[in-house]
Amino acid sequence: MLRRRSVAAVVLTVLISAVTASAQNPFALTNIGVDLRSSDARVDGRGGWGLAERDTLTPSFHNLASLPGLTRLAVVMSGYGERAVAEDASGSRMTSNVRTPSLRTALPFLGGRGVATVGFRALRGTQYSWVEDFSITLPIPDGGGATEDIDGLRTFQREGTQFEVPLGVAWRFDDRLAVGASLNLVNGLLRERLSEGFYDNTDDGLLPLRTNSEVIEDQLNSVSSTVSALVSLSESLHIGATYTTAHNWDVTRTRDMNGIPGDVTIDYQVRIPAHWGVGAAVGVTERWRVGFDYESQAFSGFTGRPDWEGVMTDSWCLSAGVERLEAFQRRGGRDNLPLRAGASLRRLPYTVNGQTIDERRISVGTGVPLRNQGGHLDVAMSYIMTGSLDDHGVQDRAWRLTLSLAGLEKWW
Repeated sequence: MLRRRSVAAVVLTVLISAVTASAQNPFALTNIGVDLRSSDARVDGRGGWGLAERDTLTPSFHNLASLPGLTRLAVVMSGYGERAVAEDASGSRMTSNVRTPSLRTALPFLGGRGVATVGFRALRGTQYSWVEDFSITLPIPDGGGATEDIDGLRTFQREGTQFEVPLGVAWRFDDRLAVGASLNLVNGLLRERLSEGFYDNTDDGLLPLRTNSEVIEDQLNSVSSTVSALVSLSESLHIGATYTTAHNWDVTRTRDMNGIPGDVTIDYQVRIPAHWGVGAAVGVTERWRVGFDYESQAFSGFTGRPDWEGVMTDSWCLSAGVERLEAFQRRGGRDNLPLRAGASLRRLPYTVNGQTIDERRISVGTGVPLRNQGGHLDVAMSYIMTGSLDDHGVQDRAWRLTLSLAGLEKWW
């Protein structure tokens, strides 16, 4: 038995070392997973606000109504790398991820008064894995009531991404009012795989006796719509708002169990509540400005998965920050660079141990323009704190580096 446990421990150690590199935030293990959304490094660097953005030299898709005024075709790609340490009662582990959650393009027409846009945006991720050893006690056949402990390894893997493809248009009526709208094609996959392997100790080492496995795969499809507006009350005060309708996820679930021929397929529907946000930007001086956004989604109204409904709660996010705009003074050096700093507080849409979960983030950022104002390269560094050991039994602390590249090109 001692030898068997020693071999199992070695196998367990090897498996854990293999899976942790791909593991994610521990809250990805909870129902809909973790939020992957990231507008761009400029928005991230100033704390997350951007609904009242109106700078077309660095176009932002946080609010489509900010795009009118573009005179060039714009392509913006944004991605981030993250290094996180997750802690629970058993210890801690470090994980790494690299993601490209956003790719957007905008095509101006009628001199930039109107803009058509299309893109790709990752919404949520659910990648998570764990491995544990266990044992069961079974009677020995014809053993006169004697029993034997059988050791095994239990593995669990949760993976999948939800994403959307927004198809939108924006229009500026005058210098004070612009509006936007998009149709968002939502798709995604969530897969959960649980397997249990039982082993026997022989002179040749640890040999498998039997393996049980179950795979549940949910394929989702949906369509939502978003409307937005940007109002300029003065040259230095702008207010933005956005609203995404409540919509249904049409889900096809396929269950595959080892040893049972054929798959079992069922269809069900999940109701996602509406999401809305409002924000403001205020110019304090010629180059300095402050801004804030508030976003909310009433996930307490989530329906369609009884196993999730009991832990869902209303989510919201408050972000605020400051920004020094770039300048183009000849030989201005570092004084020409933009500077950004901000913070955000986000309430996650579910509870753990009956306690709500808050994500706190602080960020700084800067950027450099491309030649002849042909685009912008931006960078942001954020420190993210999610959950607490006292309330949730697990917490996550992460450093995130976000990079965005915006290219502007005349096309007519």
